[in-house]
Amino acid sequence: MTRSQGTPRVGRFVYDVTRQAWTWDDEVYRIHGLEPDDGAPTTDYVLECKHPEDRARVANVLLQATLTGKPFSVCYRLNAADGVERRVVLVCEGGVCEDDAGADGVPVKQLDGYYVDLTHDFAQATSKEAREAVAASAEHRATIEQAKGSLMLAYGLDPDQAFAMLRWWSRNKNVKVREIAEHITEVSRNGQLTDSSLRQTVDHLLHDVATTTDA
Repeated sequence: MTRSQGTPRVGRFVYDVTRQAWTWDDEVYRIHGLEPDDGAPTTDYVLECKHPEDRARVANVLLQATLTGKPFSVCYRLNAADGVERRVVLVCEGGVCEDDAGADGVPVKQLDGYYVDLTHDFAQATSKEAREAVAASAEHRATIEQAKGSLMLAYGLDPDQAFAMLRWWSRNKNVKVREIAEHITEVSRNGQLTDSSLRQTVDHLLHDVATTTDA
């Protein structure tokens, strides 16, 4: 297996629970320090590359998801094949279980979602410069803290990880952290972050913020 030359920030996955088969897009391979032609991932590998202190927790989250089909998110440390330890959020949008059999006659049950690599953003979020930037304005700090709270609730993150996600969206979508935070807190005040589709609501909101700002 070869090392990747860059670290993409987000990638999609599909996990066929019945066949124990994982499908990754190119970005997920590279987040794992691999190249897309390095072969199909296995469940054993997916668990083995987790940091030893995080492995059992992630395995339990995946097990519960396969049993219930409910959406989940989990943040953990990834020991990538290129020797880099990365901070990753694994988000599952929910399971699918089809009554109709697949092409081989076996019922289809799958989980799908995406990986978000927050390594760089996590480092920045815990840096002195980032903390000073948030503290620069009391008004902005309050808004950002509220937005962080919504992301912590939606994704099960800690404060630094939530701020790292804000920074990721800010840098990759060319939107100021403050502007994203304002949109999130506005929706939160309207009570739109209290239903069962919390993560999907935040995802759609962040995409809408980027689209609106770019326009």
